[in-house]
Amino acid sequence: MSALYASAIVSAALCCTVAVESAVAAGGSEPEQAAERFVGLTLRLGTMAGHEDEVDSYFGPQMLRPATQNDPGGLIRLKADAGALLSSMAVEEAAHPTPRGSRLLAQIRSFDTLLQVIEPAAHRESFEEEAQRLYARSVPSLDARVAQQVITALEAALPGPGPLSQRLVVFYRDFVVPADRRRVVFERALRECRSRTLAHWQLPQAEKLDVEWTDSVPAAWHRYRGGWRSTLQINPDAVALVGSAIDIACHEAYPGHHAQFLLQDQRAQPAGLPVEDRVVLLRSPASVLREGAANFGVELAFPFEERVDFDERVLFPLARLDPRQARRYETVHRLVDQLSAAAAPIIASYRDHRLSSDEAERQLASEALVTSPSALLEFADHYGAYVLGYTAVRDSVRNYVQARSQLTGKNEWSVLRDLVADPYCATELEGPSFKPCDRPQPGVLPTQSPSFPRRTCQCP
Repeated sequence: MSALYASAIVSAALCCTVAVESAVAAGGSEPEQAAERFVGLTLRLGTMAGHEDEVDSYFGPQMLRPATQNDPGGLIRLKADAGALLSSMAVEEAAHPTPRGSRLLAQIRSFDTLLQVIEPAAHRESFEEEAQRLYARSVPSLDARVAQQVITALEAALPGPGPLSQRLVVFYRDFVVPADRRRVVFERALRECRSRTLAHWQLPQAEKLDVEWTDSVPAAWHRYRGGWRSTLQINPDAVALVGSAIDIACHEAYPGHHAQFLLQDQRAQPAGLPVEDRVVLLRSPASVLREGAANFGVELAFPFEERVDFDERVLFPLARLDPRQARRYETVHRLVDQLSAAAAPIIASYRDHRLSSDEAERQLASEALVTSPSALLEFADHYGAYVLGYTAVRDSVRNYVQARSQLTGKNEWSVLRDLVADPYCATELEGPSFKPCDRPQPGVLPTQSPSFPRRTCQCP
């Protein structure tokens, strides 16, 4: 799910003044009218052929949905309408500034930037320029010394002839869950992820995650439906490797996307989320933050030794795999994950036409140990710099959470909760001095007690 950081950056100072009471303005007010126009424009984009995935989910008033599919005016008309809304909202905010208006203005600017980027002429931009415009982020690289240390450790863990990338593929074959055991393994991992999350976060008693097993999605796809409910669609192939059960359960559900939306919705009570926050754009600042936070949430919920222990006691036996191999599997899994940052500059060179697809696939396999390089390049072709959310933003979230925890004395779970509860506010993660919106809490509801894109079939 997203990150239009550049022109979409919401000032932390402004965010910190946003009160819960401003979440929904009275009908007919200027921010409410502008918000409804904004939502209508985003939903129009979602009806256009080739851009259906830009709207990840919508759980707002049905009356705002476009009357027809595939807007006949196309991107040109939509861009003009978005520009007009941006201009009028900027004038209104200059004359009558409000916390909600300032926040909405930033979201409209983000959307306007997205429309500029997805125009055919925008392909002349470099990958770095796109990352800066949409996400205010540079393309990261992995320190050569760190990369070599990881490669050396993997060479020791996977000895033998042939390229390391091929040895890794052979290694993974021993950890494939039988097809008839994948659901039970995933469901057990999901229950554990939920239990560990509920030990730190209060979630609504009525919350529910509906899991659908289907071949209609390439991997796993979460959508929040509102009313404390989400749907998670999973392709059984996405949990073929035993480690994928924990990765996907944590990332998509607890403490990942499902829990993130619950916290956001819960924080906005009793007024409820404003209409502009009920449309979820895939490539938006909030969505890319959610991706990074969801990936960080995996390691937060399962520190290495605890993950090994859970594998040995529970998941490997359920999967009918040898529990004595769990530590070796998780050691290799963690080392490969440490190489994920090496993929970003390769993807950038490919997108900038400095590398052919064949050469990019070769480098992704050999330098970043991506097991499905063609799928990753296909994702980058479609979503561009959004791919940085799974690695660069994850690392930023980790650094922020750890530094903020040390500075404030809060545990890391509390810091992460505050961050994801208001993703439209938390757009800059540079150091522990940044604070998500410190709003009055509206009252806590009663409770029950690989890291690359979800939309590729295999994670590197």
